[in-house]
Amino acid sequence: MNAIRYLRDAAVFAPCYLLLDWVSYIHPLGPFNITPWNPQPALAIVWMLFGGLIHVPAVLAAIVLGDVLIRNVPAGFGVTVASALTLSAGYAAIAWALRRLLRPRPALHSLRQLTLFVAVIAPATALIAAAFVGVLYAAGTLEPGMAVPGWVRFWVGDAVGVLVTAPLLLAAVDAERRRDLGLLARRGETYLQAALVALTLWLILEGLGSDPARHFYLLFLPLIWIAIRSGMAGAIVALAVVQVGVVLGVRYPSTQALPVLELQALVAALTLTGLYLGVMVDERARVADSLKRSLRLAAAGEMAGAIAHEVNQPLTALANYGRSGRMLLEAGRTAELASVIDRMLGEAQRAAEVVRRLRDFFRQGTTRLEPVAVADLLETIRQVAAAGASRNGVALSIEVDAGIPRLLVDRLQIELLLRNLVTNAVEAVETHAGRDGAITVTAKRDDPQHVRIVIADTGPGVPATAAERLFEPFVSGKSSGMGLGLAVSRAIAEAHGGTLEARAAAHGEFHLVLPLGAERV
Repeated sequence: MNAIRYLRDAAVFAPCYLLLDWVSYIHPLGPFNITPWNPQPALAIVWMLFGGLIHVPAVLAAIVLGDVLIRNVPAGFGVTVASALTLSAGYAAIAWALRRLLRPRPALHSLRQLTLFVAVIAPATALIAAAFVGVLYAAGTLEPGMAVPGWVRFWVGDAVGVLVTAPLLLAAVDAERRRDLGLLARRGETYLQAALVALTLWLILEGLGSDPARHFYLLFLPLIWIAIRSGMAGAIVALAVVQVGVVLGVRYPSTQALPVLELQALVAALTLTGLYLGVMVDERARVADSLKRSLRLAAAGEMAGAIAHEVNQPLTALANYGRSGRMLLEAGRTAELASVIDRMLGEAQRAAEVVRRLRDFFRQGTTRLEPVAVADLLETIRQVAAAGASRNGVALSIEVDAGIPRLLVDRLQIELLLRNLVTNAVEAVETHAGRDGAITVTAKRDDPQHVRIVIADTGPGVPATAAERLFEPFVSGKSSGMGLGLAVSRAIAEAHGGTLEARAAAHGEFHLVLPLGAERV
């Protein structure tokens, strides 16, 4: 870093550090910098965290200037320099540790990063406070009876100041967090939340008229709401508002003396609650987004397989009609071409309809219901699965009770679902029993409004503990499977107002329940 840039950065950092030092110099223990709230260390730590330890001299100079300009060197220049060296070295150690732990880039985006951040800040500020008080005590400027209270006060002040202020500074540096803060600023709900926090603070510090510490728990209610709704970005803003409100209440008390140290200890508890809740909400949102993307990819895969199968027949027919048309044209029988072309157009429309309907379901979950005979539906599945079953020596039988009314379903989607179940059954039988396995598909009336279709095979059964987990995304019993076929199949069943479940049994058994249409055969 060149000297001009270094001096420029220091010229910006020092006034900001001194301003925070001056604002937070309230209720000091003696004339020293032992106050119940110290946000300026957070600024020093974050600056060195991103800029490097080369900034330690500038931090040392800012600490000395604060003692000179704000406290008038209360213990002499030698003690001032010694205490400043202690503080700057401690803050540099925190920055160094966080830089190594919060990789790849210092931020608070995950539960792990937040836990490491707190695990460094809490003990490190305690050690720094002990060293600072030790310097004063060794110099004879602090009474023996004030050493422990001074240490506790300084520790709480630094810990709360860093825990509240550093996340806000880290958010200002991080592009993703800045975007989140910008979105918060454009939401009307944010200002309602801020007003609720301010009102709650007023009630605690003034309105209820008794010990504020007794009513501090009220702040947890709006904080939980904000963190759940807005994640980490909302939590750090709400905590900053709380800290500023507490400081203002302490600096300008109207009717009662406030228990400053006790309030700051409660702010520390509130801060940890808000930060952890906010980061967990963010992590959950990221996991949900990732799952949605994965499911969309899986749906695309399922859709591609479904389209490949369903479009195969009309494409084959188109090819046959095309060859017939060429033969007619070569034979000079042009009068018959119109009929062939009409059939080609019909097959093309059929293929387009297949693609559109499957796309609509996988994108939006929409269904196009139509009355379908159960026997016709299962006969189609027989044709789909028979090749694979016979090729692998698996016997496939289909049994349909007489008199079952038609189903009211989207035919293409239910065929996709049944094909998936039968294909899984063929693979399970192959793996478990080798050749000579069997698959039975039965359909019977379940109740006046529903039909039950059971796909049973001679493959391995599903344990009771795993029956429900089979339908969770990414849970698969196949080494090459993604574990998404059954999740998509259940989604199709539920979109039709039906159910799909695996029964715990000695062999594979899946039950599909679907609604019947009107009483028509």
